[in-house]
Amino acid sequence: MARRGTSSGRGVTICRLAVVLACVGAIGCGSGSDRAGPDEAVGRTIAIGVEAAATTVYPPLSAAALDFELGGAVFPGLNFGVWEAGALTYPMGHPSALARSWELDGARLTYHLDTSRRWSDGAPIRAADVQFTFDLLADTTLALPLASVAARIDSITAPDDSTAVFHFASAYPGMLFDTGVGLLPSHVLAAVDRSGFMGGLPVPDGAAPSDIPVSGPFRIGEWRPEDRIVLTRNENASAPARLERVVIRVIPDEATRAAELAAGSLHAARFNSFRLARRAGADGARLLAVPQRGYDYIAWNGAAHPALASVEVRQALSLGIDRDALIEALDLTGFAEPAWGPYGSLFDRLRAPPPHEPLFDPPTARALLDASGWVDADGDGVRERDDRELAIELAVPSGNDRREDAAEIIQSQLADLGVRLTIRPTEFNALFGQLLAGRYEAALMGWQVGLDPDISGFWGDPAAPLNVVELDDPDVRAAIEAALGETDGRAAEPHWRSVGERVAAAYPYAFLWYFDLPLAVASDLRGVEVDAGGWGAGLGSWSLDSTDP
Repeated sequence: MARRGTSSGRGVTICRLAVVLACVGAIGCGSGSDRAGPDEAVGRTIAIGVEAAATTVYPPLSAAALDFELGGAVFPGLNFGVWEAGALTYPMGHPSALARSWELDGARLTYHLDTSRRWSDGAPIRAADVQFTFDLLADTTLALPLASVAARIDSITAPDDSTAVFHFASAYPGMLFDTGVGLLPSHVLAAVDRSGFMGGLPVPDGAAPSDIPVSGPFRIGEWRPEDRIVLTRNENASAPARLERVVIRVIPDEATRAAELAAGSLHAARFNSFRLARRAGADGARLLAVPQRGYDYIAWNGAAHPALASVEVRQALSLGIDRDALIEALDLTGFAEPAWGPYGSLFDRLRAPPPHEPLFDPPTARALLDASGWVDADGDGVRERDDRELAIELAVPSGNDRREDAAEIIQSQLADLGVRLTIRPTEFNALFGQLLAGRYEAALMGWQVGLDPDISGFWGDPAAPLNVVELDDPDVRAAIEAALGETDGRAAEPHWRSVGERVAAAYPYAFLWYFDLPLAVASDLRGVEVDAGGWGAGLGSWSLDSTDP
């Protein structure tokens, strides 16, 4: 696995809900047909190949994976989270934070803005920008993916231009996390009709994206998100980027990204295929990884298939999956570890032991199915009960080689238990819609993991959109309420551990594996730091050998 320990995250621009959407939305789109120009491979410009388009670089509007990587490089937030020893810390005066200090007093959080910071057009960054940004998030007519960060905020007051006071309904551990969304310039964007903020990159009439003032090391140079985004150096930043330009190219085909990286047309490339990532490493690229920021799972929908309403059947199916064999067969060794609950080793203090060991236990799985009345009475190799076969349809996103290959292996493993698994490949966005609507029997999907331990959006309310299996467990809810009732993150940890333990024991998913997110970078690219926070936060420090002082 990638080395873990102290790391500097991209701050708290990634909300727990948006991170979820970021991962599942990372699917190829856009043409990516243009080759890099000659200036994109030399000098002070680099090109990065990604699989999926960004939807915005305005942090409050973020929804897709690339949105969160790039947003902090253009619009940083009031604070900056540093991942250290399994938790986020928020150092005062961090150079990437727009506030010089903060004070917590019960349900009140006061930020003192750094008065030396300016927007790129010279205007001061003010408390009004804080109010404007979080007013957008709280606007229920916009229904923004990050709206949950404003759910507990009663109001924001501004005693003066450099002081912003958040008043929460009650104190809870995530107050710093939820107030770290990147700020937008109210003096320019307040002129945009509010309905324009439902997504994309809204600008005032007559303006272009490149006209929008920013506060990070980069400005928006060119905005063609289905094809490419160009970021240019913000000369007026407190710490300007070392590179003149960064060209983000959307290249959905991973093999093409690998070929262009090898040819020098790209300086960095994101991969979902671990085989191609290894190949890029063998071709001379440095192989880095964002540790444990995603996990794959099979969701069991008891509302759509009566057998899956039984925890014993769900446990049997989970025990019938050999995760170690899957990791080896899919060439995930070194990038993934078996999962049995919602917390992996990234949150080592929160990860409880498996509810049953060993994780792969076919004899126990068969005994559980027998005891549940699912037996192979006619000897055809498929169990049945009340004249119904134990046949389950497994939806899997088409075009995702890892998940499609995994589905075929799992199909064979569960057949050994007497379960007939039918694989239904489905276009990603359609499948995600079906997942949210509950129109599936079983689905092999994945979530990206937020750096806040709060997983209430997945498991608290059975009607919540992301509780896709409609888990309704009063013990889980009680543990969540206890966690959210603490004012200190460390005090909340035992409760989150209890949440994870209880969720795992309910077997709502077959948790499969936690995996790292590979990034391959050219050997002449310097200053690249990849950690639990991603790669975008440090983009301003990247440089080429030819631009090093």
